[in-house]
Amino acid sequence: MLCKSPVVLILSLQLAVGYGYLYLLFTTFIFVFEGQYHFNAGAAGLSYLGLGVGFLIGLLANGLSSDYLAKREAKGGEIKPESRLAPLLIGTLLIPAGLIWYGWTAEFHVHWIVPIIGTSLIGIGVNLIWVPIQSYLIDAFTIYAASAIAANTVVRSIFGVVLPLAGQPLYDRLGLGWGNTLLAFIALATAPLAWLIMKYGERIRLHPRFQLDL
Repeated sequence: MLCKSPVVLILSLQLAVGYGYLYLLFTTFIFVFEGQYHFNAGAAGLSYLGLGVGFLIGLLANGLSSDYLAKREAKGGEIKPESRLAPLLIGTLLIPAGLIWYGWTAEFHVHWIVPIIGTSLIGIGVNLIWVPIQSYLIDAFTIYAASAIAANTVVRSIFGVVLPLAGQPLYDRLGLGWGNTLLAFIALATAPLAWLIMKYGERIRLHPRFQLDL
């Protein structure tokens, strides 16, 4: 699927970046909050609550988006699979915004709740790209949905393994501020991919060159 469908490849890379960042944060929170805020191991574990709250808000937002599409379809409106991707336009901006917020407030030892609020933005952003992309792949590739989801899972899992290995060395070399700013710029560079698929995804999917025959 990754070789046969540019849409699957592009969206897999889009989600993989957010997914990899999520696991990078998972593996570095303890070091950050113990080192910057002198939390003990138990208190440092509570730093994950920001991501958790962000995920819950993201789920709610995705639910509202799905309800809107369902009501539109019930009224006879045309619902294309690409309509599922609208939340990505917000999610792809929240991730870099949250990274910069988290990185610089932790760098300057701003009250611990402030960087945790920043991580909640990351949680919202990751959820706003994760759920719509999965839903889109199912709607767009129908009988090939399992293959599309599998390809997506492979790419994001590779990023989820590799990026956490770079987290601590990155922060040691650049610091929390510039380290997270670098990650934010990379995430921001992938943001136009969402718009690209929303605008041209159907044309790419239906092009004879990219018709699937697995």
